[in-house]
Parts: sequence; structure tokens; C-alpha cells
Amino acid sequence: MKQSLASFPKTEKRIKLVPPDGGWGWVVLFGTGLTNIFNQSMLSLFSLLYGDALEAMGHRTAGAAIVMNTMLCVTNCGGPFAGALVKKTSPRFVCVTGSFICTMGIFLSGFSTNIIHLVITYGIFLGLGLGFIQNASFVAINSYFKEKKSIAVGIAMTGTGIGQTLMPHVVRYLLDKYGFNGACLLLSAMSLHGICGTLLIQPVEWHMKEVEEEVIVDEKVQLLEYNKKTDDVTYKSTRRVTNPSLLNEDKGALGQMNGSKKKIEEKEKSVLRKIYELFDMSLLSSPRFLNIIIGTALTAISIQNFSMLYPLFLQKVAGMDKQETANCMSAVALADIVGRLCIPQLQAKFNVSARMTLILTSIWLFVVRQILAYQTDMYVLLALSALYGIGRSMVIVARNITISEQCRTEQVASAVGLGMLSMGVLTPPIGYFLGWIRDYTGNYVACISAQNAILVVFLIMWIPDMLHDYYHKKREKSKAEDEAQAA
Repeated sequence: MKQSLASFPKTEKRIKLVPPDGGWGWVVLFGTGLTNIFNQSMLSLFSLLYGDALEAMGHRTAGAAIVMNTMLCVTNCGGPFAGALVKKTSPRFVCVTGSFICTMGIFLSGFSTNIIHLVITYGIFLGLGLGFIQNASFVAINSYFKEKKSIAVGIAMTGTGIGQTLMPHVVRYLLDKYGFNGACLLLSAMSLHGICGTLLIQPVEWHMKEVEEEVIVDEKVQLLEYNKKTDDVTYKSTRRVTNPSLLNEDKGALGQMNGSKKKIEEKEKSVLRKIYELFDMSLLSSPRFLNIIIGTALTAISIQNFSMLYPLFLQKVAGMDKQETANCMSAVALADIVGRLCIPQLQAKFNVSARMTLILTSIWLFVVRQILAYQTDMYVLLALSALYGIGRSMVIVARNITISEQCRTEQVASAVGLGMLSMGVLTPPIGYFLGWIRDYTGNYVACISAQNAILVVFLIMWIPDMLHDYYHKKREKSKAEDEAQAA
């Protein structure tokens, strides 16, 4: 009888605060989506907006590459600083600051008279602002959503897709109507909407949801805690009878000792140690985390380079004119938007992890791009462009989610920042290598194959680790079940 009673552990109900997984979180998504429409879309508008201005300054492809690479480098390398600033302040403050810096960069770029001005305004100002927005907006969304995280990130990043689809038409109209200076001034005014959107980000603590859960009570631990409290009370009461002022003196002395100890510990911390803790550099001691950030960087670099190469491939290999090329690019953008909205729903429904999603979509992209490299028919290319856009959307959505799954909640800002830094470090050498392949061979198919080879390297890095993790969890589960049966 005693054994049967012991087999049923005592439980009690407790209130737990959890992220709302909705509620004000949907308003946060609207705000970040609004910011992405008018700021993140600037990445794809450079050639259209600044192309003629660069030619007037006496620069062409090389000048554009300098400005664009500066912007991408500052965006990614600014990630860790954005993460540290989020830890010291809040995601809302960093997002608002980033939006303001973007607005100033676009505004001042309208007065550029040489390439140095564009490097400073577009390259540094806009790059830094976008880095701040990317990091802090993801941290804000991550704090509001748990079960629906992939859906939420997909919705927020749909703003970027909408901006990349609509803003080129807006820019073309503004350039025709008001010229380069007027277009930059009006685009900076539109960018101010990003500040309004980021102001909607409120601290998640204001909207936490109370959930009742049953907790198994360990009666032995409770008994020890009760005895400790009883002993403390007995000790204090005994001292109080002996000398009532002694307890206050002890408290004061103890407080002084603790305070002085903390001051000594803070003084003993070196500057390097403070930087180490501020940027959560301890994350880099984990081989799995390093594998994650390098792998996600490789997928993003492969996508970036293909996006730059694809219009040239359509025109020079497939023999398309500008309108046909625009149609294929529109198919990519529209499919990208659909993918960001729909695929996270399927991912949540079938409970597929972000890491597994990234592996599956990378295989998808490899197959689609390798087939696409040998096609010239417009309708086939339109269909393959749409399939590529769907795959691309999930790589973009799943990247930061995968990184956030490898760390604690308070480390997410630093983890995403380190992920951005890895991309900033790897982009120049890999981009130069892929460009060299195209220039050396003069073959776009070889260059696309090289971009796919980067995805193969990513898969080689991740699949063995995923299998090891799967079998390790399976062994742990089996061991726990055996122990439960033995008990």
C-alpha cells in the first residue's frame, strides 16, 4: 500500500508568466513590417536610385561595388554592437535609433557630389541603421512569440518582400518627377514611417500571459527549506533576547561586507572581461554554435550572390530583354512573399524545427538552381524563378530562428549579432572567389554551380551534427524510460 502511494508524486498548481504568442505581438509585427518596407528594401534599390548619380561622378561598376560592399560589411559587422546595445537598453530603443540613422543616411545621400559622400551616407549610415534594425527587431519578435515564432518572423519579413516589389516603381516615378535630390528627400521622408513602426515595440513584460501549471513537489526539499527557515528564526530570536541591538549591527556589518566585496569584484574585472561578458563571447566556446553561425552565413552568402548574378544570367545566357528579366525577378519576389506567409504555417503544423527547415530548403535551392542554370525557355524560367523564391524565403526566415534556438533568451541579441558578424567576415572572401570564377571562366553555369557548392559545404557541416544530436536525444529518452520502468 505504501509503495502504491509513493508512486503518485504530490503536485501543486502554480502561476507561470509566458510570452503572449499573439496579443500585442501582432502589433509589433505590423510595426517591424512597416519598418522593413521603407528601410530594408533600400538594399535592392541601390542601382536604380544611385546608378545615374554614380556615372555622373565618373564611377560605374567598381564604384557601385565599393559602396555596396561597405554597406553590407557595416550592416553585418555592426550586429554584435547592436546586440550589446540591446542588452544595455531595449530592442525598442535600438530599433528607433536604427530607423533614425537610416533616415539620415538616405537624406544626406541626396546631397552627395562624389563617391566618398555615398560611402559615408549610404555605406556607413544606412548600413549601421539596417544592422541595428535587423538585430533588435528579431529580438523583440523572439520575446513575444514562442510556439508561433516562425510564423511571426515570416509575417514581419514579408514587409521586406513587399518593399522590394513595390518600391522600385515608386523610386522610378520619383526620379522622373523630382530628380535624384528630390527622390532621396522624399524617400527619407517615407523612411520616417520606420520610426513610427518601431515605436510600437513595447517591453514584453507589459504583456506577459499568466498560465497555470502543475508542478511536482519534492517533499524532502520542502522539509529542508522549512527546517532552514526555522533554524534561522530560532537563531535570530535567541540573539534578540541576548542583545536586541546585536542583530542590527550584524545586518549592517554583513551589508557593508557584501557591498565592499561586490565593489572589489567589479574593480578586479578587466576591460577585456567586461567586453567578453557584454558580447556573450562564451557562446563561441560551443562547437555547435560555431557550426550554426558559419552554416547560416554560408546559406545567406550563397543566396546574396545568386540574387546579384541572376539578372545578368537571364540577359546574357537566356537572351532575355529587360522586360522579360523584370518578369522573372517579379516572380521571385512574389513567390518569396507567398513563401514567407505560408511555409511557416506548415512548419508549425508539422512541428519541423528551424534547423531542419534550413537543411530541407537548402537542398530545394540546390536542385532548383542547378536545373535553372541549363534553361533558356522563358516559361520554364518563370516557373523555376517562383520555386527559387519560395525556397529563398524560408532560408531568410529560418536563419535567425535557428541561431536563437541554440542559446538562452537573454543571449539572443548577442547570438544574432555574432551570426551577423560571421556573415560579415565570410562575405568578402567568398564573394571575391565567386566573382573570380565568373571572370576567369566567363561561364555563368560554372558560377551558379560554385554557388551551389557552398550549399553542399553547408549540408556537409550540418547533417552529421543533426544526426549525432538526434541519436543522442534518442539514447537519453530510452535511458529515461528504462529508469522510469525500473523505479
